[in-house]
Amino acid sequence: MTEIDDLLAHIRAQMDLDSETEHDVLEEVRSHLEEAAAAARERGLDETEALAEAAARFGVEEVGAELQQVHAGWGTADAVIAAGLPVVCALALRWLVFAPDGTAIGWPQMLARPAFWVIAVVALLVPWLKFGRWRYAIATWGFFWAITVISVILPALRW
Repeated sequence: MTEIDDLLAHIRAQMDLDSETEHDVLEEVRSHLEEAAAAARERGLDETEALAEAAARFGVEEVGAELQQVHAGWGTADAVIAAGLPVVCALALRWLVFAPDGTAIGWPQMLARPAFWVIAVVALLVPWLKFGRWRYAIATWGFFWAITVISVILPALRW
């Protein structure tokens, strides 16, 4: 293993993460290895010795398994939250809009309820704050508003 790409391939073989997380982790590892190798070259080591020292100091043999433990399941957790949050918020809005007898309140009454605004703000802010990846937040917002229109707004409209 003389090149950083070879070191990263060895680390990648020890991990089983979703592709985006794996890419982010390996780019971070690459930057650390490049910095360590550059510092070793500044001390007078040649390229091969510098990479060997950087790999030894970084712990390439163990780091893949440790990174797997730290990052495993985050993609799944994000997906579950991205799918569950809009459903819960849409159901809560539906509960606010419809009385137990099935009649819907009007928009002016619903917009005057603080609970409506709390749910709307939660549905908008939680994905933005929780997900580091914008596509999850945008997908969650889109899904929430689609469910809301289908299950809350359309049945409440008085034609």
